Amino acid sequence: MTELTQSRRTQHVELGIEGTSLPKTWFAADMRITPSNFVVGTLGFSEQAERRGFNQEEWSWINGVAQVTDTASEETVVPFAVDLHEKRRWVAFATTPRIQPAGFTKGFQGVLNQAVIDEGLIPTEWDVDLVTSRSQVDEWLFNNPLVHMMRRTVKFSNPGRDIDDDRQEMRALGARRKTEEFRAPRNGVLNTESNVFLDKLDGTETGDLELELLARGNQGVAEVRFRSKEEADQKQISDFERDLSQGMDTVLAALQEYVADKQTRLPPGQDTAG
Repeated sequence: MTELTQSRRTQHVELGIEGTSLPKTWFAADMRITPSNFVVGTLGFSEQAERRGFNQEEWSWINGVAQVTDTASEETVVPFAVDLHEKRRWVAFATTPRIQPAGFTKGFQGVLNQAVIDEGLIPTEWDVDLVTSRSQVDEWLFNNPLVHMMRRTVKFSNPGRDIDDDRQEMRALGARRKTEEFRAPRNGVLNTESNVFLDKLDGTETGDLELELLARGNQGVAEVRFRSKEEADQKQISDFERDLSQGMDTVLAALQEYVADKQTRLPPGQDTAG
């Protein structure tokens, strides 16, 4: 991360889906390492957009000169921070209407992986995984006990809690993901109080596991769904009013507070995911 911070190669072109969107060029920039061993910076994308000037002589928008520019806006650039301490790689970032959690993770991992290739470093493929606290999962299960489907995807790339049996199988097969699904019989439910079920929830807290649950709803609601990708840990931060320098400081403070809280909640040796 230190080398990439100084490389100025942290950019990645995300190709648009044909006929629906234009390519985006993502940049991780303004990066610096703090004395407390965190990286702070900005991540954003520029995109082609048409800007039309007003024609004063003809008093017309129609006859105004149109120019295509490749630019960003306050909605396409956000501050972020990364914990660089050994065996941790926690990441925090702000969001905008146009950069939501899934978009940030896709952009950031694209930038990192492209920079590693461009710098000629040891080949790797980094994942940026959203983290969902176990308390959120437990609260959802308490409110929605009639679970009839569980789908879990175990990830291999990030450090963190060893899910030994799963990862041994993945190593043997040369796989980076393992997805398994459990469904109850028709009109039945899974035993969500069994140790087997509870053990299979381990990993959301450290970003090693993506989890999807389906439950029958109450009071006329046919079905309720939980997706860990949509329930990432969040907290309110003070408005930095488009001042990205202030935003980096704000996000860094939020990450430091989050990491301190994580260390008190995770068992020893499990504060190691990114």
